[in-house]
Amino acid sequence: MLTSPEPPFFRGRTALVTGASSGIGATISRHLAAAGCRVGILARREDKLIDLASSAEQQGWEVLPIAGDVTSMASLEQAHSTLCARWGPPELVVHAAGSGRDQVFLCDQTEESWTASIDINLNGAFRVCRTVLPALLDLGRGSIVLMSSVAGRRALPANTAYCAARFGLRGLTEALALEAGPAGVRVNALAPGLTRAPSVTDESLYGGQFMASLRKHHGPESLTWERYLRSAVASTALRKMVEPDEVAQAALFLLGPASSAMTGHVLDVDAGSL
Repeated sequence: MLTSPEPPFFRGRTALVTGASSGIGATISRHLAAAGCRVGILARREDKLIDLASSAEQQGWEVLPIAGDVTSMASLEQAHSTLCARWGPPELVVHAAGSGRDQVFLCDQTEESWTASIDINLNGAFRVCRTVLPALLDLGRGSIVLMSSVAGRRALPANTAYCAARFGLRGLTEALALEAGPAGVRVNALAPGLTRAPSVTDESLYGGQFMASLRKHHGPESLTWERYLRSAVASTALRKMVEPDEVAQAALFLLGPASSAMTGHVLDVDAGSL
């Protein structure tokens, strides 16, 4: 006997997305809201979040901007409390905050810049998971998606700190999946390649120190950001940059019922980075 289809999975569920002010995080937030989620969007740039929420409201979507910093546990705990007070604890969590700024060869790295990179790209994931996990365990369900990178699978020169953090994120994903799985909570990660987002396409956001260090140690001296990007894109199997929408679709897959038997996985979305 035919029965009525179940309601769409995402409708009415509460989600939290960090790093939501631009790029991948903002795109995932829009996809979740369009699917019917009530989405808490978190980032340091509150003005960007307010603009995103205003645009979402015009679509009839439910989005709550929350200023927060993944390098501060107190900030995350306050943000989580704000979201819980509005819609209850989030059962879908996407941690997309991170930074590839000022990556250099290790011989050029200062302790301060190394520590800062590890803090936002690895410790930030710990803080987010530590903040949301108790409520998820109490719910007995939920899904966390951490944003890694192709640099968490394949080492890249002048990215020592970033690679160390992203490789560490794979270990965090696998270990936390084992811890949270018996309670019905899944933990997976995405590893995008070069994505058409400001953090990649805008040299000033990525940091001029990277190119200076790359030219110094690998050359040639005439290497430019544009040439570096063209070469990196040409080295992929699909000869293309990844689009934020493609990462967002993969995130919704890992959050939703189609991946209900998957946990502890890192899914590459990298146009075939070899």
